[in-house]
Amino acid sequence: MVTLDEPTGRITGDTVPIERAAWTFVWIGVLIGGLDLWGEWTSWDPVSVLAPLLVIVALSGTVLTWTVASPRSLPYCLATVGSIVGSNLALQGVAIHVRRFYTTDSAAFDQVAAGVLRRGADPYAASMAPAAHLLQVPSNFWTYLVDGGYVSHVSYPAGSFLLQMPALLLGFRHEIVDWLDLGAWLLTGVLLFVLLPRSCRWVGPLLLAVPTFANIFSSGGTDAAYLPFLVVAVWQWDRFADRRRSALLRWSGPVALGLACSVKQTPWFCVPFLVVGVFLEARASGLRPFRISGSYLVTVLAVFGAVNAPFVIWQPASWLRGVLLPIVQPLVADGQGLVTLALHGLTRGVWLPLLSLAGGLVVVGLLIALVVWYPSMKRIWMLALPLAFFVAPRSLSTYFLDLVPAAIVAVLTVAPARKPRPAIGTGRLRRPYGTSALAAAVAAAALCVVAFLTPPLQVDVRSVRVSNAETAFDSVTVSVENTTGRTVRPHFMVDLGGSHPSGFWNTAGDRQLAVGPHASVTVTLYPPTRTGSPAHGARWVVQAFTPSPDAVSTSASQTWRYGPVG
Repeated sequence: MVTLDEPTGRITGDTVPIERAAWTFVWIGVLIGGLDLWGEWTSWDPVSVLAPLLVIVALSGTVLTWTVASPRSLPYCLATVGSIVGSNLALQGVAIHVRRFYTTDSAAFDQVAAGVLRRGADPYAASMAPAAHLLQVPSNFWTYLVDGGYVSHVSYPAGSFLLQMPALLLGFRHEIVDWLDLGAWLLTGVLLFVLLPRSCRWVGPLLLAVPTFANIFSSGGTDAAYLPFLVVAVWQWDRFADRRRSALLRWSGPVALGLACSVKQTPWFCVPFLVVGVFLEARASGLRPFRISGSYLVTVLAVFGAVNAPFVIWQPASWLRGVLLPIVQPLVADGQGLVTLALHGLTRGVWLPLLSLAGGLVVVGLLIALVVWYPSMKRIWMLALPLAFFVAPRSLSTYFLDLVPAAIVAVLTVAPARKPRPAIGTGRLRRPYGTSALAAAVAAAALCVVAFLTPPLQVDVRSVRVSNAETAFDSVTVSVENTTGRTVRPHFMVDLGGSHPSGFWNTAGDRQLAVGPHASVTVTLYPPTRTGSPAHGARWVVQAFTPSPDAVSTSASQTWRYGPVG
């Protein structure tokens, strides 16, 4: 029987069959890596040897999993970890080696920014336009703004490009960001193996065996760069107030969190939860909670400041504009969250600031819930945090996947919450705080509903024009009705089912369209680059982004048919 040892927080009992099954899936990941690598034999001669070698190693490892005396034995575990790391490195390394272009603008920006710094200039004050040469079709990869432009400056903390500097200074140039991100992802898996309890060591290698993670973090997924730091930051984070631990273990958490925050903005959302958690742990231990949680926060800020200080001093306005851009700059809606209802034409549009506010309320509600229901929330707050991203206007798939490794570490390495001293009193003193958490959730839900009710524009598709035996999509004509009392200036995209916005479509003569209050216009839109027709029967929509008000309005979902529409 599997049980949880309350004093230590460790899983105990007869978990060996479960562990053997889990390790078996890791070896299956090695096998799939070898089979996939075989298809790359035209890229590199050694593949013809490596691919069958991985296959035989995987088959042998699967047999060994069920015959070894214990799946927890260190030699067996090291052999399995080494095999899955080698499988990932071989398969993804070959893909990076033959790739000639980055697949995200963030990866291209990191390399360009590092090159700018190498030449002695401030990356935050430089244009990232040269990144276009690192993208095969630049318009398919820019991060677009609702005002019709796209992000053309560094928009991350300085650690995002400082990590590339050693490779650049050593003379490496080819896809250095992808190589670094792949290394960071493999290191994350190894860290999970090292930091998790022995009975759960298989979790890290099993995550490495999941193709989705490896594919994202080796082809433009720059979030991988902060994952090792975030994993260390949440490992046994509740022991920070324990003076019996070594100083190295206690302070590694806030230092690592400061470094994670210095790479991307996503870890910023973890800071208030960890600071509040440290406060509650110190309070439950009878220590000075304000002093201890304050020292934790100051350490995080000091590390973040140390990494970014040169650029703050260099040009503070440029640095501030860059690091806050994803938060304060209206970006086009994108992602797999709630905003999908508008982007795919089901609700015909959404007001973006309301979704942003709803996401903020979710964070506030979760933070209050952490305080009120601490014994339950202590382990799971990091699993619940992506709920805020789900309702936000930009809910990219990576936002849901990135926190998974760290969340697993947080769940499995914290001790059970102390219960003698409630976090916020009892009875009447505690009840209002619980009501506040529920109120925040209800308010967030209400904002989401209101956001979808009345989009500013009514967009309807009138006709399409095709050529080249109907394989080229030349133009689409739409009617646009302004339902507001102000003049709006929409910018249009046509979503043909791609995974990323492929650029704004142009009007005749590239004239900016202005639609007066309660007025209607008909306009023909032309693609920014040569665009192929969708498959017969495929769904597609026209999206109209407006900067004032910040919103997206969409046509009803269209079914592609040969010949004119409407």
